[in-house]
Amino acid sequence: MKLLKTKLLFTLGSEAGEPEYKSYEWLYFRLSEFDRGSVREAATELEKAGLVDKIIRGNKALFRITANGKSQFERRTAGWDNIWRVAILTNPGEEARPLARELGRLGYKRVSRAVYVTMFSVSEATKRLFLQTKYQNKGEVIESRRLIVGDSLQLAKNLWGLEAKTREYHDFVNLCERLLKLARQNIMLLKQPKLGFKLAFDQYFRLMKTDPGLPKKLLPVDWQADEAKELFSRLIALTNTANF
Repeated sequence: MKLLKTKLLFTLGSEAGEPEYKSYEWLYFRLSEFDRGSVREAATELEKAGLVDKIIRGNKALFRITANGKSQFERRTAGWDNIWRVAILTNPGEEARPLARELGRLGYKRVSRAVYVTMFSVSEATKRLFLQTKYQNKGEVIESRRLIVGDSLQLAKNLWGLEAKTREYHDFVNLCERLLKLARQNIMLLKQPKLGFKLAFDQYFRLMKTDPGLPKKLLPVDWQADEAKELFSRLIALTNTANF
């Protein structure tokens, strides 16, 4: 899915509680890096795909995200069954690239040229993938409940780059705290294009787009995703109060 469509879905799905219908003007502010014609075109295409619902009220087009659209940003899992899935490709050359892309969509991370690993509960989906005619005899998949050598936390940390992601969450939390303090002085300061709500909105979108969705058991103790979500929700509520 193109970046604009993904961000538009995120924009409509970022509201807490039951999604409300939003106008083009509301979308334009949050998607100001895109031209308005492209935003309108993306909204129309998402409506046709069933990811966005559209109504006309007073000759004004209004949009809200559907359940199918919201699922695009749901995290993969809340728990872990302690099983690692290891896919080993028999021929990791050029012709294996489509298979590698499919493994990536299932949440596998590349360990080496022929080996991909995940802790997500995708065993059945993986089985269906390798049973497809074009992928038969292209590899094997192993399930293991423990590492003989090494540590699951360290493996997750290395595969998903959790140190860098932890710093990103920390920086975002600091930004939100500064903006909330600024809003107490004058809420309209959040409308600033460079040091306002839009900056936090863009950063949180990037965080959600790249969050690995790992269960808490495999995350660092200083992982601040929940705190970031709570602060972002407070900023969203403030912008709704100020009608921008």
